[in-house]
Amino acid sequence: MILLISGLMIIWGFAEGAYLYVLMTGGTLAAYEGLLAPALIAGAAAAFLLCRWYRRLCGRGRNPLPAGKLSLREGGAYFIILAAAGIVTLSHFTGYYVVDLSDAVYEMAINTVSGGVLAGQHPFTGEAAGSIPLRIRILGLYALYAAVMDKAGLSAYMLMGQIVPAIIWFLHMGIMASLGRTLLRGRERYLWLFVSLAAVMVLATAHIEGMIGYRLFYEGFSGETIRAAILLPFCVLCCCQKRWLPALLCVAAEASLVWTTYGIGYCALVMVVFLAVTLWQKRREKS
Repeated sequence: MILLISGLMIIWGFAEGAYLYVLMTGGTLAAYEGLLAPALIAGAAAAFLLCRWYRRLCGRGRNPLPAGKLSLREGGAYFIILAAAGIVTLSHFTGYYVVDLSDAVYEMAINTVSGGVLAGQHPFTGEAAGSIPLRIRILGLYALYAAVMDKAGLSAYMLMGQIVPAIIWFLHMGIMASLGRTLLRGRERYLWLFVSLAAVMVLATAHIEGMIGYRLFYEGFSGETIRAAILLPFCVLCCCQKRWLPALLCVAAEASLVWTTYGIGYCALVMVVFLAVTLWQKRREKS
């Protein structure tokens, strides 16, 4: 899971680079679409090579502890809970529900498809591009959605209201499973309980604004949702395993998806806390 998410963040980095280049050169959506495919191919190649190199680097000198096996009897009840949560969630995504249209990403994606200009219209006021703050214009998630909608002929509701939230949901569950496996090493019989509780928490908070369940169900396309459902738990997972390079990718991805204070967001704070604890433990061991 660490290599998968790291690879996706590297690919996103190339897509963001293509967006910034077109944005700064005054390009249009068509120019971005022409540059997006080569950027994604180059990003996929770079992700494959870098992740393969990192896997070899991390594999040197490591003797991983044998993972305990989870019997069907032990995990059966937890799996039923998780499957039920997944069925309810997917039925929610495939059915009709209200997407939160107040998000700037949603508005900017629609405006870009209709106008053909990147960041050409303020998402809320409808004013010209000059009125959009730079801290919002550099976030290229809306442009990726606009390019996919324009090329694939998908509606904004289908892409940002159904497809993307479902992908975010499955990635979130995969990350939580990896995090549970890390935290419960030697007690894998409780892994399904851990993942099931995470799934139930998503469902239980589906109607509480600002919580992860609400974000997944009604703002599943936004950068804030990607941060809460993927980047933050993945950053914690990497820090728990002392994989600092993938954690740095989380910091960079957050800065390009969600406006932060000079690029310093929650992932950076998580890294600082874990690094401080790690240094304190090493100092205590030496003394």
